[in-house]
Amino acid sequence: MTKILFFDATNSWILVGCYQKSDDGTLTKISEYRELHNRESSFVLIKEISNCLKIANWEKPDIIITATGPGSFTGIRISVATARNFSQIWDLPVIGIDSLELYSCQYFAESESAVSVGIEAKQGKLYFGLRDSRGYWGTLDISPDMIPETIPEDRIGSYLTGLKFSDSPEFFPGQNMKENLPSPEAILIEKAAEIRAAISKPQDYTYLQLVPNYLRGTYADDKPKVYYT
Repeated sequence: MTKILFFDATNSWILVGCYQKSDDGTLTKISEYRELHNRESSFVLIKEISNCLKIANWEKPDIIITATGPGSFTGIRISVATARNFSQIWDLPVIGIDSLELYSCQYFAESESAVSVGIEAKQGKLYFGLRDSRGYWGTLDISPDMIPETIPEDRIGSYLTGLKFSDSPEFFPGQNMKENLPSPEAILIEKAAEIRAAISKPQDYTYLQLVPNYLRGTYADDKPKVYYT
């Protein structure tokens, strides 16, 4: 059995959960917290991690998995710093997951059809990701009107016909994510091989390898756009 502690504070919600993965790949939810929290992650996240561990009756997990962004700059920093701290204190492996890959994985599993996810990113842009039966395509920092011409031709049909999810439907149309908060269960199943690798070779998954995914550089509106890969 592998005890997994997951958390995400990179956007306007906080997701925390303790999950147990058996040797046959079965994932069992032991405890969970999923609520909207705007600008409260600095004090809510640690409290809910403690509560979930207490409910699970765990002193510590076997591995930590966290979302790394894109999203709120402060939320990303808190998620990554918290994961690094616990990984170092407990001497545990840690895995970071792209936030939109995480969200799209769950919505795809629920709908069983292609989905796109848009997180409002200020400056008239959004963080955008698309998932269909071929897997996750990638995360973009883009204006909504540029999406169709940016998606490869062989995937544009998935975007046009698939379900859309958005944290700001008035900006990017779609089902409101705040009314159907994402869950990590689908991505934890999908990442089974990586979780096994981290458990078997923890030296390759230390807190030193965990980096924030800000996606966008820090710049003024009139400066060239900078992207991190």
